[in-house]
Amino acid sequence: MLLEKEKKFEEVFRTHFQELHRYAFKILGDSDAAQETVQQVFLKLWEKDGQYDIHTSIRAYLYRAVYNESINLLKREQHKARYQAHQQYTNRDESFLHQNDHELKQQLYAALSKLPEKSRMVFEMSRFQELKYQEIADALSLSLKTVEGHMTKALKHLRVHLADYLNIVTLIIMTRL
Repeated sequence: MLLEKEKKFEEVFRTHFQELHRYAFKILGDSDAAQETVQQVFLKLWEKDGQYDIHTSIRAYLYRAVYNESINLLKREQHKARYQAHQQYTNRDESFLHQNDHELKQQLYAALSKLPEKSRMVFEMSRFQELKYQEIADALSLSLKTVEGHMTKALKHLRVHLADYLNIVTLIIMTRL
């Protein structure tokens, strides 16, 4: 019985392989991919022997199977290409952000160095040490309103000195969310 199965399968394979290969090549545009696709269809046919309910002719079934396999291959290739493009974009973007992040930090520290001492200290305690205004006021023996005034002064100064970097800051903040 196995010998009969092999002979029948070989006959179907020899009869239809070339025409299915041409058909797959028309869809895929690549001879190797077309050959792989047709072989995949025949492999599935061999593995599922007798389990397929072929309601049409074997030829029509094979053409439909090659078509479906080819379309699936094209979809996988598209997904792979989109993923690779995304990875390249992400890597380029991360490199761009890292360079600009470094440059922005330099500009930030340069702008902070031009602030009066108390305003700089209040800003650094608030933004870098993440202390609340009341905690800053207690630590520096200042009133809450004075701390708020120093922060307003510092933020206004930074807005003016870092205006050219506003787009970069926005981009960096958005990518880290």
